[in-house]
Amino acid sequence: MDIFKFKGKKILLAAAAAAGGCVIMVIFPDITMTSARKGISMWMTDVLPALLPFFICANFLQNIGIMRYLKSGVFPFVMSVLSGYPMGAKIIGDLRRRGEISLSEAKRLVSFCSTSGPAFMMGAVGVGMLGSAVGGAVIAAAHYIGAAVNGILYTRVLGRGEKDHEKREVIAVSGVQESFTEAIISSFKSLGIILAYIVIFTFVTDMIHMCGGLSFTDSQEIRALIKGFFEMTVGCGAVAECTDAGIGVKCVLCSAIMSWGGLSVIGQSASMLSGSGVSMGYILLSKFTHCVFSAVSAFIIAIVML
Repeated sequence: MDIFKFKGKKILLAAAAAAGGCVIMVIFPDITMTSARKGISMWMTDVLPALLPFFICANFLQNIGIMRYLKSGVFPFVMSVLSGYPMGAKIIGDLRRRGEISLSEAKRLVSFCSTSGPAFMMGAVGVGMLGSAVGGAVIAAAHYIGAAVNGILYTRVLGRGEKDHEKREVIAVSGVQESFTEAIISSFKSLGIILAYIVIFTFVTDMIHMCGGLSFTDSQEIRALIKGFFEMTVGCGAVAECTDAGIGVKCVLCSAIMSWGGLSVIGQSASMLSGSGVSMGYILLSKFTHCVFSAVSAFIIAIVML
């Protein structure tokens, strides 16, 4: 009975939040439209071109059964590093749902295979936002060092998960063309989920800003961290606007924000891991520890390099 009561409360809370969101959208239609346009534009110009080729490639390789010949952590980590969020989570979710890895192995992989891409960190954030190629390199190095330390920590805690004893055979689509078509369909479905999260959290951050939710502090750094808590790109942009912070401080803040990912990225990852048994609580915990390790790494690297 307690379980049903808990689930009932979660449903009521979600329904109340959705209803409240609808009311706010009706009251503030201009902000709603602006946020939606901004989110859709970001998705079309940045996310879709960057992720679609990698999503199709990853899905196709899984559909033809290439994963049977690789260690469980190799493919998700490489694809996560190459394409960024939430590619690693998607591949891990697919592997778990197909029964190719155990729950403990899925959790272990999530701890270090959920990363941003180097092009975004060094190009968009480092050069584009901070105006420093060296700063971008510091952020990227700290991000991946943090992921490695995070992986070591959770491997120690969880162990190297053994493959399921009830492992199912990989069900590959009958032909190459069918596999490729299925990869395209699956990729657009995943990208549609990502679009929804981007629009929702763009709206949330715009509403917080408009309602003066950040007026309690004059610190630009704290405001940037709060924005980054919800949406990674918005947070990094706010860090770049911190006039009193030096490049070293900005690198530490951006490293923390990008390793946390923001609730938008965490929501995307949770959707990709749906049905895998990896809980939202675990995802939040692993991203928090990744955030801490990356911030510490960035601080140390910045002292040496900047």
